[in-house]
Parts: sequence; C-alpha cells; structure tokens
Amino acid sequence: MSNRSQQEIREQSQLIFQNGLALLQQGKLEEADKLFLQAHQLNKNNADVLNLLGIRSYQKQHYSSALEFLNRANQLAPGSAQTLSNLGLIHNALLEYAEALQFFNLAIQCDSNIPETHNNRGNALKGLGKNDEAYKAYKSALALRPNYAEALSNQGVLLLEMGKTDQAIVTLENAIQANPHFAIAYNNLGNAFTQIDRYDDAFACFESALQINPGYLDACLNFGNGLKKCKQYEAAIDCYQHALKINPNNAKTFYLLGEIYYDTGDSDLAKTYYAKSLELHPADIETHIALTIAQIPKVAKSEEELRNARRAFTQQLEFASAMPQQKIDSALLQRLITRHPFYLAYQDEDNKPLLLQFGEICASLARSLQDRLDTKQSASIQANPKIRVGIISSFICSHPVWHAITKGWVNYLNPEQFELYIFNTNGVEDEETELAKFKASNYSNCGTDVLTAAQIIANQNLDVILYPEIGMDTIGKALACLRLAPLQAVSWGHPETTGIPTIDVYLTAKLLEPDDANNLYSEELIQLPNLGTYVENQDVVALSPNLENLGIDPSLPILLCAGSPSKYTPSHDFVFVEIAKSLGQCQFIFFNFEANLTAILKERLQLAFANAQLDANQFLRFIPFLKKEEFHGLMQKADLYLDTIGFSGFNTALQAIACNLPAVTKEGARMRGRLASAILHRIGLDDLACQSVGDYIHLVVELIQSPKLLNSYRNKIAKSKALLFNDPEPIKALEDFLIQRTRK
Repeated sequence: MSNRSQQEIREQSQLIFQNGLALLQQGKLEEADKLFLQAHQLNKNNADVLNLLGIRSYQKQHYSSALEFLNRANQLAPGSAQTLSNLGLIHNALLEYAEALQFFNLAIQCDSNIPETHNNRGNALKGLGKNDEAYKAYKSALALRPNYAEALSNQGVLLLEMGKTDQAIVTLENAIQANPHFAIAYNNLGNAFTQIDRYDDAFACFESALQINPGYLDACLNFGNGLKKCKQYEAAIDCYQHALKINPNNAKTFYLLGEIYYDTGDSDLAKTYYAKSLELHPADIETHIALTIAQIPKVAKSEEELRNARRAFTQQLEFASAMPQQKIDSALLQRLITRHPFYLAYQDEDNKPLLLQFGEICASLARSLQDRLDTKQSASIQANPKIRVGIISSFICSHPVWHAITKGWVNYLNPEQFELYIFNTNGVEDEETELAKFKASNYSNCGTDVLTAAQIIANQNLDVILYPEIGMDTIGKALACLRLAPLQAVSWGHPETTGIPTIDVYLTAKLLEPDDANNLYSEELIQLPNLGTYVENQDVVALSPNLENLGIDPSLPILLCAGSPSKYTPSHDFVFVEIAKSLGQCQFIFFNFEANLTAILKERLQLAFANAQLDANQFLRFIPFLKKEEFHGLMQKADLYLDTIGFSGFNTALQAIACNLPAVTKEGARMRGRLASAILHRIGLDDLACQSVGDYIHLVVELIQSPKLLNSYRNKIAKSKALLFNDPEPIKALEDFLIQRTRK
C-alpha cells in the first residue's frame, strides 16, 4: 500500500474518531463506541483512539480491555501524561494502588500541570493508607485549579475519615460552592453531618443529591444509613427499598437491608437479605462475615432457635475461614476487622474455640494493614523511665465501662511511674472526658479511620496498651487486631475472651473467676485482687418515680429485672413462672429497650405464663427507661433485684447494693455469669449467690415471704457495701504487673 493510501486511511480514522467524540459529547454513547471501534480497525496505531477506547472500557468496568488499549497507547506514544494518568485510573479501580501511584508519578514527571492527575494520585495514596501524602496531592490539584470541586470533595472525605469533621464540612461546602450541581459533594457532606448527628442537615444534603441525580444509588443508600443511625428504622428500610427500584440487582442494597434487620433483631430477615446479596456477589467476604454473625440472634425466640443458631454459626464460620484469599482494599479491610460476634457471649457456653477461629480471620485480614504502619521507636523514648500506658476506648465519658473500669486506671495509676496516653475512638465527650484529658500526658480523639488511628497510637511508642473492653466499640475492636505495643491487654467491659492473637493478657479478678478459668481464655489470665477494679463511691441521689403512672402497684412485691433482652435466655423463662406460681401475687419490672428486641422477650414470657395457665399481664410490667435518679428511687422502693442468669450484670448489681436493695443471683460457670456474685461475695453475702436455678427460685420466694429476713439483708448491705468502693488493691496489683512485664 502506498504512503498516500496509508495517510488517507489515517485521516479517515481520525475523522471517524472526531465524529465519535461529537456523539460522545451529545450523550450518544453506543453510537460513539461503534465509531471508536471503526476508527481503531482502520488504524490500530492511533494513540488517541486507543486512549478513548481505554477510558470507555474503564467506564463500563471492563478493566482488562481498558488496560490492553492503554498499554498499547503507551507503547505507541510513550511519555504521554494523559495515557499514563489513564493507566493509573484503571489500577485505582482494580485496587492496585501501588501500581496506580507509579503511573501517576510518571504522568506528573511528563506534565505536572494537570490537576486531574494530582487528584487521582491522591486517591491512590488514600487507598494505600498514606493519608498525609494524599492530602498534599489534593492540595496540589487545588493549587492548579482552586475551584476543582472533585478534589475538594475528595479532600473533604479524607478529612472526615481522619476525624477532622469540622474541616471536612467546610471543605465539602466549598466543593458545593465551586459546583452547586455536584451531587457527589452533597452526598459526602450528608455523610459528614450524619457522623456528628446533625441529621436534618444530612437529610437535606441527601435530598439535594437525589434531586440533582434521581438515580444516584449511593446517595439513596447513605440516606438510609443516616436514618438508621438516628433509629428511624422504618424510614431507613423505605430508603433501601427505593434503592432497589433504582437498581434491583445491587448486592450492596441487599447487604444493607440485612444489616438493618439484624440490628433491629430480625435475624431471619437479615439472613434472607444477606443470602440475596451473595447470589449477586458470591465472593463478597464482607457479606459472608455478616451472614456468619447474623446466625446468632440478638434475642432468641426459643431454645431450639438458639441451638440451631449456634450450629449454623459454626458451619458458616468454617466456610468463611476457608474462603480463598482475595485482593481487598484498605477501606474494606478496616470495615471487616471491626466486626465481632458480640451476641455469642450471651450464650452460656464455652465460646473460646469459636472466638479463636473468628479472631484468626480478623488477624489474617489485619496483616496487610499492619505492614503499612511505621512502628519505629526513637532512642529518647526508649530511655524514658516512666512506663508509657495507652488506653483505647470509645467510652471516655459517663458510661458503665468508664465508671466500672477505666476511670480507676486514669485516676489512680501512679503518675510518678506511668504516663497515660488516652485514645478516644470517636466516642462522646463530656465532663468525664475533661477529667481524662487532665490526667493524661496525651489525649487524642483519633477518629474512625482505623489506619489513621493506628498510626497515631503507634507514633507514641507505647510500652503497653489497655483496652477496657473489646467487642462493644467497632474501632477499638479493629485496633485490637493490630500490634501497636509490645504488651496488649484487655479487661472485662465485655466479659468474654476475645480470641484475637494480638491480645496478650486478660485482666480479670479473683472473685470473678471459677477454678478452671485459664481454660476459658485465649489470652494469659491475670487475676487482680477482689473485684479487680477501683470503683469510686458515689452518693446515691434518688427521686421517687410515680409508680402508678408506670403501672406498678406499691402494695405488691416489686421484683426488679433490669437486664437487656439479650441477657434473658429462653431456657430460664420458667424461672419467672415458678416464682409467680409460688408467690401468687408479684410484679416483675422489665424495661423497654429497643422495640423489636423487647417484643421478642415479652412474647416469649407471655407464652411461658400462658403454658402454665397464668395471666402474664398480672405479673409482667415493661416500663420506659428512667433517669438515673428515678431509677435509684425505684430501686429503693423495690423488694429485690433479680440478676440475669448466665450473663450477669455488674453495674446494675452495684447500683442495687448502693441503694441497699438485696440482689439474688445464680453464680455461673464463667466470668460473665459471676459479676453480681463477686459483688455479693466481696461484702460477705454469700447466701444470695445461689449455686443452682432451683435455689435461685427458692431464695427469691423465701425472701419475699419473709420481710424480716429481707430487711436483715438490707441492714447487712448498708453496713458492708463500703468494701466495694475505693479499693486500692487492684490498682496496686495492676501497677506491679505492668512494671514486671515492661521493665524486665
């Protein structure tokens, strides 16, 4: 073929390409794609055509084709910033952030004045967990184009994940000002407002995003997430159902429906929606782990359901453990290791084997995050004579975990020997937080981004980390899967072994544990004296509630049952029936927790009473939550506090004793069933800690039928309860342990 003929073909190819571009700008995508392919067939060496075909393949998520086209373009015209940047885009989409970063760096070497390249480079750095460098990359993009809405939006999301919410909101508002029709920025701003509970502002943002783009699936889903967070569950479900109308085959929507139904106590519907999600995306590890956890109901409807649930959890856990390794981006990894089968602890069985298996899954996932941390220790810190103690918790505020465990550490660990570094994982801050800030050498609210928080903690080069609990706080759970200090210990805020290999020590108490306790933990067990904790004595301030308004008859025995619905297992429903049958007249006072969970417990108890030919309405009272002072007032009017069997209550039992209210408990086989009995043993009231359920029933009946005996216990409590408070022995023992283990 002559040179002239080849030139004509190239010109024809270029003309067809230009016509394709015109169609693309008109939104006629299919027609444009046909012309691009036609141009490519005429001239396979046209780098412009190859670039466009690569981008169109990327937009269709045909990433392998996109790489073929763009790699060919790069071979034909090496040194093209556009081609190199486009290759980086594809690798970003494939979660291959290191490869993407290489291409963006090369593109910037060729031409450093393209703001899109800097913006996309920021996304790659963010994917690698290099948030500070990502922030600088977005800043470079904005230096080239100050009103670059996409870069502002990305920078805002990064700031939000770094825990800098106020800066994030300002940046996202600037993105909207730069482009008032940028739906993504409204969506991201809605997420920021949701995080700080400014729900009306959040919902307005999501509505704006959907007005701009009615088919914007993520905005619809995030709207649902915000409604869920503020406990508007029905409205959230409506949002997710609307999302299914936008895209009926979106696996994430079914996943989120599974999440909300599990959160509200309907594990059957949760499992159904998780299964639908997996039909669409069978390899999704996040949904597999969620489905595993959902096998455990928050409140079981029957003993049979509980048995089947445990068996199904075991089987699903085996399946999740055997899943092949896959490429997982940093954000998903962080979400995965926040998960925990929290409600497994409410089954009164040895959970150690199952938690070890779950813990190994999390530890395996966390290893790639661990590799991204800089954990070098400086010589000046190594020479520090004081022991550097980190405390990681979301409950550095007026919360049961703070009052029972953490506050004693913060107030009474010897400041001459220990430096405290407190890390709040984005929890509430109040007057107790101010105390923590005053006592600590360093206080940090380290946000919700696990890698950012982990690096903040690692930078302090701690000798030891103390977790007051693991399982209640998702960010704390994720951080516990990483090695952030040579010694890492957990206490009993969630009274169950963690199964996590990076947790070395479990801090418990001699009075809390049975004789064979070591076999129940994956961690080394350290039993501190007495109750193992320093609890401050607080004066009881009581206000008498209006019993009549609560439906309580003051002339009948008042038996206080203050546990959450999850603590009442179906196997012990008969206990209330037997007590009622023996007493004839009495009132069991329960509290209205989350509506669906309370409804399951109420229905179960009503059935148990009906099966015994008793009218449950004569005996059961479900009342709203009371203010602390009114709750103490109710305790002072009650006859007995009935501790939950299998999963005991520590703080409630302590409050009962502080109010001189006798508590009856059944001492369990594991620590979580021995919290109230430890309190009773500590003050010499061993008789109130029963060794069998039959003894528990008998003792409750005996005490109600013997007012003189009941009053004698009130008097004993009044004389001995001071032993429970302001106990320095556990703190001294903890200090000795920390010195021994960190200063060998």
